[in-house]
Amino acid sequence: MYVRRLLLNVAPIVSGLLLWELLARLALITPQFFPPPTVVLDAAYTEIVHGEMLYHFGVSLRRIVLAFAIGASTGVVAGLLMGWSRQVRLVLNPYVGLLYPVPKITLLPISFALFGVTETARVVTMSLAVFLLVSVSTMGGVRAIDDVYIDAAIDNGAGTIDLYREVLLPGALSQTVSGLSLGFGIGFILIVVIEMVAADAGLGYVIWNSWQLFTIPRLYVALMLINVIGIVFVYGIEAAGDYLTPWEGQ
Repeated sequence: MYVRRLLLNVAPIVSGLLLWELLARLALITPQFFPPPTVVLDAAYTEIVHGEMLYHFGVSLRRIVLAFAIGASTGVVAGLLMGWSRQVRLVLNPYVGLLYPVPKITLLPISFALFGVTETARVVTMSLAVFLLVSVSTMGGVRAIDDVYIDAAIDNGAGTIDLYREVLLPGALSQTVSGLSLGFGIGFILIVVIEMVAADAGLGYVIWNSWQLFTIPRLYVALMLINVIGIVFVYGIEAAGDYLTPWEGQ
């Protein structure tokens, strides 16, 4: 199934790249702004092997992994607690409801005011974006669980920890995975934008710096690496979700 889906996804991309190459070589599109893919690949080799692109890739990857891990783990825990406990929901829901609709990039100046123009501020901003989406999705998943499953677990002597582990988390897992996927997407966009406007390293920084210096092939190399990170995370989350919720496909 995954091989077929991968082929269906790859075929349009390959066709688009071939068309792009042809149009650029024939000067039907401006090659200064849309260099042929072969030129971009040549620049990728130079930047990755002889340049600093791998360093910037590592910086972005570290930020993304750290922020996603913090936001996802705290979001799952908060979502489970808010979904099951009315008291916790009454305490946390106003804050979540207040921050959820706010464009998360607007919180960056507040993070800078609290933590300075530091790595902590960048990671906290992305973590918050992931946290909000994951916690809301998980809470919705818990509240959607049929009471019959919860009552059956309690009648069979399940304690609080057992209830969370055996009923609430599995029951909410499908929506949690959706929240993780959405949270990663929003958080990833956010970290790239932050790197473009308030960082001196990372793939977002490379994109903006390349535009300023008009080194367009280098810009496309950074975009290509961003796509690699995005594809790995999105397909990884989807595969993990399918593995952990086999009943969803039945």
